[in-house]
This record gives sequence, C-alpha cells and structure tokens, in this order.
Amino acid sequence: MTKKLIIAFIVFTAVGLGLFYLLTMGNVGVEYDTVQVTRGQVGKYVEDVGQVSSKNIRSYYGNGTRKVEKMNLEVGDPVKAGQVLIKFEDNLDLEIQKIQKQIEALEAVYNEALTGTDVASVNSARIEISKARSSLDSAKKTKDRTQTLYDSGAASLMELEDAVESVDQLQSALGIAQNAYNKLTKEISENNKNKYEAEIDVLILSLEILEKSRDLSFIYADVDGIVTEVNTFEGDMPSPGVLILEVYDPSEKVILVDFMVEDAKTIKEGMQAEIDDFDLDVHRTDLKVDKVHPKAFISLSELSVEENRQTVEIGLPSDADLLAFGVELSMKVMVEPERESLFVPIASVINEKSKHYVELLIDGELVRREILTGTRFEKNIEVLEGLSEGDQVILNYQED
Repeated sequence: MTKKLIIAFIVFTAVGLGLFYLLTMGNVGVEYDTVQVTRGQVGKYVEDVGQVSSKNIRSYYGNGTRKVEKMNLEVGDPVKAGQVLIKFEDNLDLEIQKIQKQIEALEAVYNEALTGTDVASVNSARIEISKARSSLDSAKKTKDRTQTLYDSGAASLMELEDAVESVDQLQSALGIAQNAYNKLTKEISENNKNKYEAEIDVLILSLEILEKSRDLSFIYADVDGIVTEVNTFEGDMPSPGVLILEVYDPSEKVILVDFMVEDAKTIKEGMQAEIDDFDLDVHRTDLKVDKVHPKAFISLSELSVEENRQTVEIGLPSDADLLAFGVELSMKVMVEPERESLFVPIASVINEKSKHYVELLIDGELVRREILTGTRFEKNIEVLEGLSEGDQVILNYQED
C-alpha cells in the first residue's frame, strides 16, 4: 500500500515537471490561426450613396402676382416641348380692346384732317411695318444663336439655312409693308404725317407690350419630359420663388453622388463606375463618370456633423428606364484600375510606430516581419513588399 502511493507520487511529479517545461520552454499548448498569403486582382474604389436624377431638369416658379386659371397636370404625366403647362389669370383682352378703340378714335380724327386718305388703311400698313420689324428682330437673334450652335457642332446646316431664309423673308416683307405705307401717305403733309406716326407708334408699342405680357400668362414646357413635382392648383396664387412645377427629361438619366471631398478629388471624368446595391438587387458595372461638379458644399451628416461634399455625375444608359427618379443606390467609382497583387486580411497586420508588421509561422516558430502595404479593399490589404505567395501569417491565436 505504501509502495503504490510512493510510485503514484513520483508519476504525478514527473508529469507536472514535464508540463511546466512544455508551457514555459516550448510552443506546445498554443494553437495558431493562420491564413495563407494569396494573389489576386486588387483595385481601389470609393463608395457612397447616389440618387437617380436627370441632366435636363426644368423647374418653374411662382411670381406672386397672378392666380392659376388653368392646370390639368399630375405627377407622372408626360409633356411635350412647347405644351402649355399652366395658364395664369390676366386682364389683357380688356387692355387690348381699349388700345384698339384708341386707334379707331385716332382714325376718326385724321379722317377729317386728311381728306382723300384712307386712315384705316394707313393704320393697318403702319401696324404691319411694326409687326414685320419685331419679327425680323426675333429672326435675326434666332439666326445668330443658330450660327453659334452650328459653329460648335450643335446645330445642322439645314437649321442654319432655315434661320437665314427666315431673316431674308421677313426683310422682304418689311420692305413691302414700307412701300405700301409710303404710297398711302404720299399725299399727307410732312407735319401731319409726323404727328400721326408719333401717336400711332405709341399705341402700337402699347399693343406689342401687352402681347408680350400675354406670354407671361403661360408656362410652357421647355423639353419633352415627365412631371415629377406639382405644388399648385387652380385658384392658387403661388408666392414668388416657390417651386410650383418640375419636369425631368427621362432620356438624360444620371446618378448624382455626393462624395466626401477627399474622395471626389480622386475621381476623374471617364472613370469606371458601378451600381452595387444588394438591398435593391441592382448591379451594373458598365457605367462611366460623366462629370465632376466644380463646386463643393457643406452638408450635415446623420450625427449633425458638417461634411465637405462634392457632386459626381454618373451616366445611365437608355436601358436603365426601370430605375425611378429619386431612388437611392449604393455606388462605386474605381479610382485605381485593378491589378494583380498579394494581399492578406487586415486583421493579420500589426501597426506600430507608423510601420506595419505581420507574424509568420515558420517551422512552428513565430517570426515578425515588416511589410509595405498598399490599397485596402473590404477586409483585406495589399502587400507591396515583405511577403511571398503561400506564406502563412498569423491571423490571431488563443491559448488552449
């Protein structure tokens, strides 16, 4: 009995001494979680949330002076360029009738003074001259704009020729009207003619002003598009500067992304862009950056922190019509093209005094090695120097 106890004590003592040696002198009892250095494609992206919009947006505002007389539009309605969107109330018809009566009164006065002269015909000829001059001025401005567009390649030769022809026709019409007027007034004394012309010109000018004011009673669509916002109704008098109507051109869809300025400054026109939105299950890699807006702005984050941001415009192809205006999508822009490189998990890298290290497991021994890192992507980091493909780096370890 005593002998067995002595043997057992010796055995336990030996086992204890062995474990003490192994735990203090060797690596047995420690399990390392390693990962292999691998080679793959590495690129650098910047990411943020963008919103589907249009390059061609038309916004219309109230002026606070007139009530909406007629408007039959709803959000989602298609409109054509030149279509009347809103008509405001006006009293122009009464004003025009008033001036027409004044012209008739002028005719009556001069009928008595100018025997043998048809004053009504004189008035009509004078009005035709005024209309021809006004139309000619507009046609010349149109021709100049078309010439500028043609020189920059934005207008066709046919459009320019049509504009030139319109000017020629109106110049001819003005000459005809002037000749007709001169024939009618050749028997009138110079004094009476000058007095008449001064009085009739004032009335004609008033008519032209009223006709131009009539255009202010209407809001016309500038483009073919879709109504995306309506903030008024018949009988409403919209306040000055208040948005009452918005039209988006669906043929010019883009995604606007407000990147942080430090990211935006790395983005250039033509860079590859992607939609990578798992929530909406929308993924496209065939997009390009169209424009980097030159002006930055300050916005507030969800935590009310001021952020410097800059808008980047990413084009959408015509087959993206299922993406509704205003929808938000997760976006990426590749600022450095993909290249083949080595990479390891970020969790395996140790940062000390602005240097990067990893621990390697070599023949069961830990070896610390300094590395030079590059681009970070997801949970990995590029290794430029210090490791070779197939090396085993320590991800983490725990004692057993």
